[in-house]
Amino acid sequence: RAGIAEYASLLPPNSHGEANPADKDPIPQPFDNTYNGAEHDAFILKVKYQRADDFFARNMVDGAARERLNQAWNDLFGSWPYHDAYLGMLVDHYGLTLKSRRMEDMDTTAIAALPAELRPCVVPIRAHYEQVMKAQKLAEPGHVEQALAFASRAWRRPLTLQEKEKLRAFYEKARTTLALDHQDAIRAVLARVLMSPAFLYRTETVAATTAEKPLSGAETASRLSFFLWSSIPDDELRRAGSAGELAIPAKLNAQVKRMMADPKARRFATEFFGQWLGFYGFDRYAGVDPVRFPEFTEEVKSAMYDEAVSTFEYIVRNNRPVMEFIDADYTFVNQPLAKFYGLKVTDDKASADTMFKVEGARAFNRGGVLRLGSVLTATSAPLRTSPVKRGDWVLRRLLGTPTPPPPADAGTLPADDHSFEGLTLREKLTQHKRNATCAGCHVRIDPLGFPLEGFDAVGRSRSVYADGKAVDDTGEFPGKSTLKGAAGLVSYLRTQDAQVMKTLSRKMIGYALGRTVLASDQPLIDDMTKLGGSATFPDLVAKVVASRQFRNHLGENEGVR
Repeated sequence: RAGIAEYASLLPPNSHGEANPADKDPIPQPFDNTYNGAEHDAFILKVKYQRADDFFARNMVDGAARERLNQAWNDLFGSWPYHDAYLGMLVDHYGLTLKSRRMEDMDTTAIAALPAELRPCVVPIRAHYEQVMKAQKLAEPGHVEQALAFASRAWRRPLTLQEKEKLRAFYEKARTTLALDHQDAIRAVLARVLMSPAFLYRTETVAATTAEKPLSGAETASRLSFFLWSSIPDDELRRAGSAGELAIPAKLNAQVKRMMADPKARRFATEFFGQWLGFYGFDRYAGVDPVRFPEFTEEVKSAMYDEAVSTFEYIVRNNRPVMEFIDADYTFVNQPLAKFYGLKVTDDKASADTMFKVEGARAFNRGGVLRLGSVLTATSAPLRTSPVKRGDWVLRRLLGTPTPPPPADAGTLPADDHSFEGLTLREKLTQHKRNATCAGCHVRIDPLGFPLEGFDAVGRSRSVYADGKAVDDTGEFPGKSTLKGAAGLVSYLRTQDAQVMKTLSRKMIGYALGRTVLASDQPLIDDMTKLGGSATFPDLVAKVVASRQFRNHLGENEGVR
């Protein structure tokens, strides 16, 4: 209580500050502090900062804390021409013309030649300038060391002694031979770091024999980080790699769990699922006719992309079962997307533009990858739906059993369903399938595409076509078994869990290793498939990162196996 009383007695009350409550930080004398005035606004834009923490620095911090605070201020004031901007404002205020408006040129002689009214203002700014420049000069050796630390992060491994010496020598050459100042020399060092193949490429040391060679700790950390975060390792992962912990299965698995729960795992949802399932970069998608579908705005398109990424991020970061991505009973929308889908979302959180989780999505024909607006739109034609594209997407992306390319004389349906001459899309496809060379593929594709006809070309639910005819969303296999709507397709795919898991496992292995899946990867694929649809994505990732393939290099002379 005594300490609080002392603090209250010393702290200047807020009422002693600027009277205008909208201007808590008045600009200093001699400038006009009139709020929204020309000089006030110019100071805020040009000079930007002033140090007004004298009470805090004197009474609340000391020792190393005060030193760090002063260093932070010096870093700020020295990072751009602050003092030149301040001098320029003073010159303009007094309506003067000077030979130089640079504080660097304001030596004792130049200050003595200033008008009497300007001199008292420039003297303390010049003293502050000298203080900051002195601090900057003392910091220069540390900047070089920080550039080396930056290089270690950028190259994703510890630097060798030779590399450190080369970068230091490059800095010294820039200062002496090229006559660059310290700032430009440091820029040159950073440019060299960022132009190095060690930054531009994910380089790994390959054994010169046919034998496999284990990854180093730094290489394992880099491979793991790019797999899960699409970025360089963080401090914890670098530490674990340096300590040799990533060679210990239990500690490696602990890192996987930590990384999959981290917000940066959204990048895994964006990159892996986006590339596999075809919604990658959908926020830049240009395959919708804006005249036919004017409601499909940039705002809606961006929200559809976020819907897909947020769905997979939720499944990944919350340890949800793998097969939930097929039959999830929730989705993510914001208010514009909810309106576009025709959903009545009453929760207050949905009034913002941020994505909001909506439970019970199956009740309004949403939830899971098959009902994502981005996927449904990307598998449509610009003017109409395409059961062929959607069925092929299911075969290719989920089941991993694509059909061969169509023959050259296969022909195509009209791009606009308005020109179907009164026929439905199903009837036009029936005519098309009379060609024997086409029928063989369509009997596999169409039953998986027609169940999604309950969604239009931009992913909205529908029960009738534009001409008023009822939508038939039945998929019929040759044996007369049928699928009804998206729900029927979901049920069918759940009977194919093993095949979907196999496809998922192949895609994940190829993505993690950055190469084509090989025959030698089959045992790993089998192990991942056996985990079943109740496994989580961290479970699958743990299998991949613990595998021989992920933790070793192929030898330099080792052929494809």
